[in-house]
Amino acid sequence: MKTPSISLRELQLIIKQAIDALPDTYWVAAEINELRESAAGHCFLELVQKDEGSEQLEAKVSANIWANVYRMLKDYFASETGMELGKGMKVLVRVAVQYHELYGLRLNILDIDAAYTVGEVALLRNKTIAQLRTDGVFDMNRALELPPLPRSVAVISSEGAAGYGDFMQQLHHNSYGYTFRTALFQATVQGRDAEPSIISALEQIYERAAEFDVVAILRGGGSQSDLSCFDSYALASNVAQFPLPVITGIGHDRDVSVVDMVAHASLKTPTAAAEFLVEKMAEQEARIAELWEALSESWRRILTECRRNLQSLQVTLKLYVQHYLQQERTRITTYLPQRLTQAAARSIAHRRLALDKLDSELKLANPATILLRGYSITLQNGALLRSAGNVKKGDRIETILHDGKVASSALGDE
Repeated sequence: MKTPSISLRELQLIIKQAIDALPDTYWVAAEINELRESAAGHCFLELVQKDEGSEQLEAKVSANIWANVYRMLKDYFASETGMELGKGMKVLVRVAVQYHELYGLRLNILDIDAAYTVGEVALLRNKTIAQLRTDGVFDMNRALELPPLPRSVAVISSEGAAGYGDFMQQLHHNSYGYTFRTALFQATVQGRDAEPSIISALEQIYERAAEFDVVAILRGGGSQSDLSCFDSYALASNVAQFPLPVITGIGHDRDVSVVDMVAHASLKTPTAAAEFLVEKMAEQEARIAELWEALSESWRRILTECRRNLQSLQVTLKLYVQHYLQQERTRITTYLPQRLTQAAARSIAHRRLALDKLDSELKLANPATILLRGYSITLQNGALLRSAGNVKKGDRIETILHDGKVASSALGDE
């Protein structure tokens, strides 16, 4: 018995007829897994649904937005959310289910609910913040101490970006005349490539961390969708755990990104980021001036106190000298006469002994005393005769004894 069968085309027509019998459109919630724009202006997507717990794929379907609709929806979505449609974004779209014998099942997107996506973005952002807090890294960069003089700056930006130029102008031509050293680490700071590009720049700076005081991440404005990379967990985690203080000048006013939250300091614009660094230098200069004034005042007080102490010491010393001199005068007045009298008596006694000795010596040397001991003195013609050889015949000789004189005359050569 032959098994009943139909052709593949017949089956596809049955499916197509069944699908055509479905309501015209459905509002479908899904996640954009892939998005590609064609040269003709059409947009081709892959929509998926994932298990919330395991992130495993539960459903997948191809979709398209034809050029005439895409132009309208793209501008509408961007104006409402400030973002562009992109991978990883959760959307609520109105679709018509279509089936083609060659191309299979597809969803033709006709409309999009922008408010739904904004809510999903906020949810994802909150999850990122919660994960960073759970990891214990949310406050790590903010807890770092900013160097007192942040003069060496590693800059992450695009060299051609207006924001980078504003930052450099404000920093290097500041009104105080402070000098800074900057090094640019090129990165894409908006769009799909921004996240890995900025992380790569941070890794390069990490290798040279000893050369820098701070890191500045700059972006000179743009749409809300350009900010999506700054809400990513990977980038925020890298910034939070970076060993140098990170300053952001992302150039937005409506919202604060997760990277702004975990950075050491968040400024609205690149220009404000430069002003922040300049003001930090000015604060330290003012602090140094304040300390110098306090030190000068302290020295003035010390010198004044020293002068006062010196004057007091001079008065004390003067009084002491006066007291000492008065004591000396009293001592001299009281004791000197007695000491002088004693000294004079001792001197007179010494001199009397010396005179007595001299008198004895003179008595012993007196010729009269010598003559008493049997000695005599002989004169030759009235002069002292010292040698017998000097006597001549006829000289008058006179001999002096202790009790008189004897005169005689020299007789010859005997």
